[in-house]
Amino acid sequence: MKTIIIALGLIFTLTSYSQTDEEKVKATLMDYIEGTANGEINRIKRAFHKDANLYSIADDSLRALPSKKYIGYFKQGKKNERLGHIESIDIRNNAAVGIVKIDMPSRKRRYTDYMLLLKTEGNWKIVHKSYTWESYERKGKVLFVVSNASSYGENNKRTGTHYEELVQPYDALQNAGYEVDFVSPKGGEIPVAYINLQNKLQLHYFYDAALQYKLKHTLKPNQVNSKDYQAIYYCGGSAAVFDVPNNKGIQNITQQIYENQNGVVSSICHGAAGLVNVKLNNGTFLVKGKRVNSFTNEEEGNGKHLPFLIETKLKERGAVFKSSGKWKSHVEVDGNLITGQNPSSLEVFSEELIKRLNSLNANEN
Repeated sequence: MKTIIIALGLIFTLTSYSQTDEEKVKATLMDYIEGTANGEINRIKRAFHKDANLYSIADDSLRALPSKKYIGYFKQGKKNERLGHIESIDIRNNAAVGIVKIDMPSRKRRYTDYMLLLKTEGNWKIVHKSYTWESYERKGKVLFVVSNASSYGENNKRTGTHYEELVQPYDALQNAGYEVDFVSPKGGEIPVAYINLQNKLQLHYFYDAALQYKLKHTLKPNQVNSKDYQAIYYCGGSAAVFDVPNNKGIQNITQQIYENQNGVVSSICHGAAGLVNVKLNNGTFLVKGKRVNSFTNEEEGNGKHLPFLIETKLKERGAVFKSSGKWKSHVEVDGNLITGQNPSSLEVFSEELIKRLNSLNANEN
């Protein structure tokens, strides 16, 4: 069984477009998302071509609504309950398809907007919009912490975020009704590692445009509002040991979710490296006195290349370290702190994370 270490940018090399075009398409879609949400009429007009139409099916008949009439439904300065994000962008020469998700919590609906954009006079404009919708009850959001590190050691051994440790919890949370965003120390595109395309779930998400777009456009810490999230999850992969532990922005987000939002802090395998420097408001380490686990010293085969051994460092921080045998499944739950030992722990880890999130939601209601 072979695994792959790959930079996600390689997935997109068959698409012919410049970074400038991608940025312009994204800006146009954000004009649509934020303009309709905040009643910014000029931004909505800027997003649409003057001759654009919005298409829908009603009573088995195709209906076309001119963009001018659609824009007239919005009132200047009136905020609307529309929570939107870009799901994916695909650009081919002077044409692009953008998929946008719009949540309307009061209606318990999630809309999927399919946008056709064309490049005219150097600008990208929406010329066609269609949509579908589904019943949806917004449960909450989880922030995944991933790494920008791609290599380590004298021989520049390749590394990245462990793909299975990313897609398995991502899939479980999506199916349970939770949304996922990604943050990395530098933001932007991240490398992923240990991809097994013989695994059906990994294969599915390897070609999932929505996830791949998110991994190519991870958030920077200063772009994250901790109040938007009920939990934070530190993905594994040895890359996490190099650039995540000392990132103050991610540390602050974690502390705020844990203490200010009474949210969940979680990690799997090497991801626990991101917890070793997180402190609470009173200055003590978050893990002090807590039952935790991580990839163990016994399991670590690259210790001489790493800045520290995670098990050792957690113990130094006062954590009560618990573990099972080498490569055995082990998950520790200490209140709102959930940690898993290795990839074998993923299924139980995801179950415990979702169970805790559902419990918090039930208490709020």
